[in-house]
Amino acid sequence: MYLLIHGAKVLSNFIASLSFARMKSFSVLPQVFVACFWPVFVLLLSVPSSTAYSQRSAVLDAYIAEGLANSLSVLKNELDIERSRTLLAQARASARPSVEFNASYIVAAGGRSLDFPVGDLLNPVYSTLNFLTQTSLFPQIENTKVRFIPNNFQETRFNFAYPIYNTDLKYLKTIRESEVAGRISLRDAREVSLKGEISQAYIQYLQTRELRKIWLKSKDVLLELKRFNQSLVRNNVATSDVVSTAEYELAKVENELFHASTLENSARSYFNYLIGADLQRQVTADSSLLTAPVQAYSLDELLLNSTERRAELKALKSFNTAAMADVKRNEANQKLPDVYIGGSAGFQGFGYDFANDQAYVLTQIGLSYPIYNGGLNRSKSQESRLNARMADAELRQVSEQIKLDIIASFNAFDAARFALQSAQKNVEAAEAIFRIANNKYRAGQALLLEFLDAKNRVDAARQQEIITRADLLVREAALRKSAGLQ
Repeated sequence: MYLLIHGAKVLSNFIASLSFARMKSFSVLPQVFVACFWPVFVLLLSVPSSTAYSQRSAVLDAYIAEGLANSLSVLKNELDIERSRTLLAQARASARPSVEFNASYIVAAGGRSLDFPVGDLLNPVYSTLNFLTQTSLFPQIENTKVRFIPNNFQETRFNFAYPIYNTDLKYLKTIRESEVAGRISLRDAREVSLKGEISQAYIQYLQTRELRKIWLKSKDVLLELKRFNQSLVRNNVATSDVVSTAEYELAKVENELFHASTLENSARSYFNYLIGADLQRQVTADSSLLTAPVQAYSLDELLLNSTERRAELKALKSFNTAAMADVKRNEANQKLPDVYIGGSAGFQGFGYDFANDQAYVLTQIGLSYPIYNGGLNRSKSQESRLNARMADAELRQVSEQIKLDIIASFNAFDAARFALQSAQKNVEAAEAIFRIANNKYRAGQALLLEFLDAKNRVDAARQQEIITRADLLVREAALRKSAGLQ
């Protein structure tokens, strides 16, 4: 799961760093998908995490809901989804018209200038005209000095731009949409994995709790045995060694009880850790989950449409869609030009007069098409097609691996179910043997060693039954996870 999160982080940072000016190098994106995600998914498919059990428990469901709400990893997945949706909104906005307002005012002094002798050139002509017309219609003017840096100059304008057709922007939207779908599938996969971890931890807690109960029952049997042996010694029917033997067995059981309590506390703390609760908080035990019958499964039904239910595979398909979009983008870049339109409208001149002589409108239509770049676009197109073929091959390989995982999980579940049936028969036989040995020992027809041997058989058989029941639930959960069942 760490590799999955790290790969998602690398991919997200890579995509977020892209700008439209650098879209020509965008064909490397499918390589990032292949390098970061597909090997991770192959690894995830081999991890035996589990999902919900067929026999649901309201107590377990409440704990799972609490764990999902408190999980930082799920929260991170949710934030990744929101970030991907934000990037998708940015991609959509980039394909729409944009309008911005700009205003500038310049105050300058000094700098280079150009002397223009307009007075020397026109004043003789104006004087002649005034003499001929006997008027003063043509005044005398001064020579002009024009500065390169304008003083008291303002420009106030609205700029607009619209990409009429841009292949990079068009396919970027598809890539962002695929990324959002992939992030959602990754979130679902993490939730399924966390549900399995919580469920397995809860089953392990129930298992340690039931094992402790078995040792408590064994202690009660030995206490009764000690009292019975003490009565035999008082009546001179047996020697004191039978009491010492009972005390020895009691000491062994006390040690096992302490060990079982330690395991129970550790299992409770680990379970609380997974759901984000206080480690020492008490856990409500629903022991009926261990005794409830498991659901029957058909291998053919599990294999049918199993690949459509796996969240990991849905994420792979989303990223494969992004790779195919990059193929289309590179092909379109070789065939179609980018077309855009832009312009400005506003006022420009000395001082803020906003007169008609300061108003202006500018419109620009642009077209960009790569004629020759040394075969770079053709090479990028070939690269993206190879990446897409690799993605498709990886997708088919993972689909086959899922089917293999289902078959292996089904066989393991079937073996666990058979093991439970054998364990139940062993318990029945061991209890029958113990009842006979107990009656015979109390009637003085059996040795203490026979009694203890029968008791130990019962304890071992009951413990094995609990362990086998828990293992069956874990195997069932792994089977449901492999088949994509919720």
